[in-house]
Amino acid sequence: MSSKNNTPKPGSPRRASKAPDPQSQPQTTPGTVPGPRNAQAFPNFKPFHSAVNRIPVLRTRSTNEAASGNLSPDLFADSPALGHDHLHPDRWSGSIDVEMTVRTPLVFGAQTEHDGKTYVNVPVDDADNPVIAPTMVKGMISRAYEALTCSRFRLFCGHDEPLTYRADPAMASPLIAGRITTGSDGQLALELLRGRHGDNDIGLIRDDPEKGLGTLILEGHPITLGPGQKEPSSQQVWIRFRNLLKHGQKVGVKLTPCNDCCIVTQVYNLSSKEFERFFSLTPEQDAKSFLAIGYVCRTAQDAHDNHPPSKALYADKHYERFFFSVSDSGKFSPEHRILTSSVLKAYERVINSYRSEHASLEGKPNQRVLNRASSGPEHLAPRDGDLVFVRLDDESGEVAEILPTMVGRRSYDRSPRELAEEQDVLPLAKAAEASPADRLFGYVVNSPEDGASGGDVAARGRIVVGPVDSTGALVSTKEKQLAPLLSPKPSSARRFLTDKDGLTPKETDEKPLRRDQYFTDGQLLGAAAYPVHRRLLEGEDLDSDGFPKQATTAASLGGQQQSNDSVRLTAGSWLASGSVLRCTVNFTNLSCDELGALVWVLTPENLVPPEERTTGEGTQSPVGYLRMGLGKPLGLGTIEVRIAKDGLRAVCGDDLAGLYARLDGCLGQEKCTYPLSHFPLPNEDTLREEPWVRALQRAAFGYTGEPPVRYMSLDENKKNNQTESGNQTDSGNRDPKPGRGLAPTDLCAEPPEPIDMGSAPQQGQRSQQRQRGQQGNHHKRR
Repeated sequence: MSSKNNTPKPGSPRRASKAPDPQSQPQTTPGTVPGPRNAQAFPNFKPFHSAVNRIPVLRTRSTNEAASGNLSPDLFADSPALGHDHLHPDRWSGSIDVEMTVRTPLVFGAQTEHDGKTYVNVPVDDADNPVIAPTMVKGMISRAYEALTCSRFRLFCGHDEPLTYRADPAMASPLIAGRITTGSDGQLALELLRGRHGDNDIGLIRDDPEKGLGTLILEGHPITLGPGQKEPSSQQVWIRFRNLLKHGQKVGVKLTPCNDCCIVTQVYNLSSKEFERFFSLTPEQDAKSFLAIGYVCRTAQDAHDNHPPSKALYADKHYERFFFSVSDSGKFSPEHRILTSSVLKAYERVINSYRSEHASLEGKPNQRVLNRASSGPEHLAPRDGDLVFVRLDDESGEVAEILPTMVGRRSYDRSPRELAEEQDVLPLAKAAEASPADRLFGYVVNSPEDGASGGDVAARGRIVVGPVDSTGALVSTKEKQLAPLLSPKPSSARRFLTDKDGLTPKETDEKPLRRDQYFTDGQLLGAAAYPVHRRLLEGEDLDSDGFPKQATTAASLGGQQQSNDSVRLTAGSWLASGSVLRCTVNFTNLSCDELGALVWVLTPENLVPPEERTTGEGTQSPVGYLRMGLGKPLGLGTIEVRIAKDGLRAVCGDDLAGLYARLDGCLGQEKCTYPLSHFPLPNEDTLREEPWVRALQRAAFGYTGEPPVRYMSLDENKKNNQTESGNQTDSGNRDPKPGRGLAPTDLCAEPPEPIDMGSAPQQGQRSQQRQRGQQGNHHKRR
């Protein structure tokens, strides 16, 4: 079948094979204002269910149960896939007629560029009928089968190294200044710079000529004046101050104590052999100034103009830092510490994560200014002279972590690939490792061994999806600019991981984990899941075209919409709710258990949690849904998939041999239809209690009640990552604040409580919190 992709041109008419039937469209809720421009996003800090979640993949548990005979080995054990050279006498072959009803708009197709926008359009054939690739249907069914059978991940690309995450500012409190150096043995070591009297002070270098502690002194500087100029300008003095204090330079200064910090007020001039005074505080404070030798640490990039570079990083940043160490006798006295290979490796990962950010933004318009750690693509590893922030182990006092910035990225302990390997969910590497879904839907080994052949390289699946009949499709050409589709970020950790029981990893007292406690031994990766948005199925939260309002509303931060057309797709055409698609799924050599599992996922009444089922005469059984296409987290692509009436045709291999012997039939011409009950899911009662099956059902059914299904907002995410403030001697005080560190509610939970972030802080509260954060501890001084 040939197909074409119509790139929309604004203002030109578009054709549709069928106009959407108004009777088939969910109706908008009374009182709502239709249209994406007027659509209001769900309010922040109100209860909600996460639009992205995970289904547990408990392969150790399931394979052990299969080995013990409690679950079917055909559905839960690894073994080589069957060949296609003959049909086994006790296995089944046949076909299934499948009907797919679109319940929320389906967006799919090739992406094209036009007038600065990226469009996605439903491909159509010469008769303007939509073209749905059979592989889309196969992928939709296989994902459900994989979740049911705890199969291996089909794809797993990259993630060989531990990921990094952005730390909360409160985690900066216990950090100590340090400098990487080369030890006498030629290995990298550390100078720990503890400030004055071992108090872990870090001096402040004012980096804004107009704001900050102290008064700028204009006289006494060797600055050439211009015609008619009686004294240097504040800008000239500030530029000289910066030139004397370049990043990494070892220099003598005078520090003036002020409240809980000390600020650089004088710099030693090598030419005049005298201190040059740049700032003055009060006479009482100036009298307490003391001499210190140390290093200038600037996290902001070097300025290319006369604007304060620190302020370019963020508006409230007015200071850089001075690392020093002064003994009681007034001498420069750094402590020398060993740097282990694991500490150096973690530092390298953080540096490279900044380097990746630099590479990803290169050549692209970007409003964000990168810090120094991001700006040097040549900086690939720890090196002599690097100024770092150090975290010491609470118990041993040894170096636990070194970091290029005080508030920035940290490294997790284990990589996703390490966890996946221990969990036994990596894609198979040889035939004997084929999991149930691999054997049914086929596979290709990513990196086969030299000389490998047959199933050690690839295996063709025993499921073939035929052409999709789209004559019942309803195509809309009402343009919809989608909200940005956020790519998965495994570094966020919480929605990707479970414990051995399929639940959110927590402390023994049920408190949320600290960020650094994720990606550690014993944690498991979950399979991505996008719970159904039931409010949409009930006609709520839709615009006048039956399109989810949330799907066209950009995210906001601090009340300001974060809209960027370059990262938003425009659906030029899409399949409307009520569209009906049909296809035939052919199968060969399936065991009775495999066919039972396939029939189970194609029966929508099975995809409903037990607590949501209704009983009684005359009541309609609720159903669950599978997902297809783009924008699943936004509520798009909800599909009711079921086997058509009398649509299951099958023949056993032994009977098929008899048909061939009598010249009375052949494969593909099966005449015998079976009721779905003829192929039950083995051990169904047991499986319905397993966390991965309960999670599959909840994702397919969604949630009843008022709380919507949505992303956590940017403001909520910032608040959710807040941690308790620590101090210079207690680096363990990095726990999430009460009510923070929340993960998506476990899909297998009963009942599934929504996430409740509580009320948002008022603007005045935010300002007060920011001020306390800047004044309460000198480590957090901007």
